[in-house]
Amino acid sequence: MSAPATAGRRDATATRLAHLLLTRLTLAVAGGLTSVIVARALGPGDRGAYWVIVTVATTAAAMGNLSVEKSQTTLWTREGDRPAIAANALWLGLAVGAAAAGVSFLVAVLLLGAAADRSALVWGLAAVPVMMAVVYVNNVHVLRARTGVVNRGSLAGAALQCLALGALGVPGWLTVEGVVIVWTLSAVVNLLLLLPSLPVSRPRERRLVARTLSCGLRHHPGYVCHFLLLRLDILILNAMSTPAAVGIYSMAVTPAELLRAMTGTVVQVALPRQMESSRETAAAYTARTIRITVVLATASVVLFCLAGPFLVVVAAGPAFAECVVPMLVLAPGVAAAASAAPAAAYLLRLDLPVRTSLMYSAALLVNLALNALLIPRTGVVGCALASTIAYTALASAQVGWFARSAGVPLRRLVPGAAEVREIARRVHGLLRAG
Repeated sequence: MSAPATAGRRDATATRLAHLLLTRLTLAVAGGLTSVIVARALGPGDRGAYWVIVTVATTAAAMGNLSVEKSQTTLWTREGDRPAIAANALWLGLAVGAAAAGVSFLVAVLLLGAAADRSALVWGLAAVPVMMAVVYVNNVHVLRARTGVVNRGSLAGAALQCLALGALGVPGWLTVEGVVIVWTLSAVVNLLLLLPSLPVSRPRERRLVARTLSCGLRHHPGYVCHFLLLRLDILILNAMSTPAAVGIYSMAVTPAELLRAMTGTVVQVALPRQMESSRETAAAYTARTIRITVVLATASVVLFCLAGPFLVVVAAGPAFAECVVPMLVLAPGVAAAASAAPAAAYLLRLDLPVRTSLMYSAALLVNLALNALLIPRTGVVGCALASTIAYTALASAQVGWFARSAGVPLRRLVPGAAEVREIARRVHGLLRAG
């Protein structure tokens, strides 16, 4: 590739990264406002009930999505399959999501019984097929380096959610069911804005469905374990403690989730290069991406620890003052997980789903054991500590596996002045452009 072409590609990547960072920042602000509105309107107890329903719905989506987005990424290396992957994304997401929602409703009713708010639960599970379609379609856009489309859909959904909750919250009309309905409608808006730009050049193709599902199912046990690692603590805490404790923990988790989303922008922009390049080029690019992500995660955690607790308590009110300590305990684990995300993406190239599943299941077992041990003794703080330990252990395993398989010394993953200067230059250019 010529020098001008390489420079042009770098500029295009930097531009996508800048736009995605701005989008993530806007989404973080919108997510923070949404959390504050819900916390003020519902209080710890009802916020906990709402969070349980959202956790049930997102768990249903994760358990039932069959890791199709993983198989999309793996199959994307075969250029001839790309049109069919794009053609299948929407209808496959809706079909698989509808089946997952139906099964999850029956399971939730059996497990939660009379404690379940059936109407709110139905609204929450109605989001499952929509969310699944969003994941599949988003992944196609990301693999085609069309992150602008993804940005617009995410921003529109977040704007609707924030504005609707604000409009209902000011006069005091918000209920648990109302918050869930708004959450579901925001997912619908997100999906609708993704469809006009979906690069479908032919009708849906069933010939690739069996291969897509087969490939996805091989990765699915690991994906499920990873998702449960990130979400099961809410359900464990709900079973072992009170809805108010869940509400406190959900507020502590929210800034950490936003931090993960911010650093995830680098991973999203890097994914096409990681999948389309030769393995040697992808390894070098992944190492560079890890260095940049470490800098971003470290800076984010420092700012988060300095300002986050004060801002959250002031915004959400004194009823949520207990979230400060678990929030700070969670921060290092989230930073470790965010820093290792580029390595996790690279490992998809190796197509070793059994080994991946064992790695994620080990981290999940560590989290479960620590939660069972710590929650009865230290409550919400113990739940946060269990997650941080499990996240850090998983991140270490991912980075170590990447370094061994790619032949990259660990010292090459430590950021230096060059990465700091590059990020500072990009941020400066972004601010000047703004």
